[in-house]
Amino acid sequence: LEKRAHVSFIRVLFTALIAVCVMVICLGIGSFRGVIAGAPDVNDVDISPLGYATFLYDDQGTQIRQLSAPTSNRLPVSLDQIPVSLQHAVVAIEDERFYEHNGIDVRGIARAGMKAITTGNFSEGASTITQQLLKNNVFTDWTNESTQLERFTRKFQEQYLAVQVEKKYDKSVILENYLNTINLGAGAYGVQAAARQYFNKDVWDLNLSECATLAGITQAPTKYNPIENPKENAKRRKEVLDHMLDQGYITQEQYDDAINDDVYTRIQEAQVSNTQSSSKTYSYFEDELTKQVINDLMNIKGYTKTQAQNLLYSGGLKIMTT
Repeated sequence: LEKRAHVSFIRVLFTALIAVCVMVICLGIGSFRGVIAGAPDVNDVDISPLGYATFLYDDQGTQIRQLSAPTSNRLPVSLDQIPVSLQHAVVAIEDERFYEHNGIDVRGIARAGMKAITTGNFSEGASTITQQLLKNNVFTDWTNESTQLERFTRKFQEQYLAVQVEKKYDKSVILENYLNTINLGAGAYGVQAAARQYFNKDVWDLNLSECATLAGITQAPTKYNPIENPKENAKRRKEVLDHMLDQGYITQEQYDDAINDDVYTRIQEAQVSNTQSSSKTYSYFEDELTKQVINDLMNIKGYTKTQAQNLLYSGGLKIMTT
């Protein structure tokens, strides 16, 4: 009798455990579906950068002034204008399986998880370029997250949407928008603004060493700013070049030439030129012009004053003057 009672108890316990597992799984599925349901629709998502600089031109078509808000010092360029070396440098250091994954790097997630478990270091990320693009241009409130639940919810939505974005857009479109979006320090957003800021040249004229310098900045724009922290950037630039060599993007000879390039002297020289060209104060003409543009946008186009100002300083306008 005792044996039967024991067997019955085990059966009841086993059945209860199965029921609990089923409930947990159902709750998990329900919660996951709820998180996914709260994600933006991929058809409503705009993955392009949020702000571009405006330029004033004189009556001969010569640029006389750049207008930009603090977060919109961005100059758009197409992917074919960006050196292949810069494209490869960014992919090598930020997302080495970019051309292979579907928006989520499962191997990267597993590696980061294993490192966290074995070392207790949870700082290593596994975000793909696609996820980072969404974080910058779609999930823009991530800096206001105050709880782990908010962070994990956004992360799940980010991963889900990354897969949807990769179904809708070609890799080249994703990479182009990413390279035009990223914060590269010193008030420069996107690779063209950064090329002008650090080297006083267009992005398509950068060499391998200069490309690696820029690619290393985005992880920590202040720490790796090559103007203020050239030694830290030099360590990061070497890391970028190491990745490029290991992944077959460059040869040993190219690696050696880039490592031995005195890029930081050129950066300091470029700052002198940039300071001299940007120190010119606004003329009375330019002051009056900006007021008239804002008034016209309000009176003719129906914008509010805030909308008009945002468009003027972040809308990427080309204004031809007299």
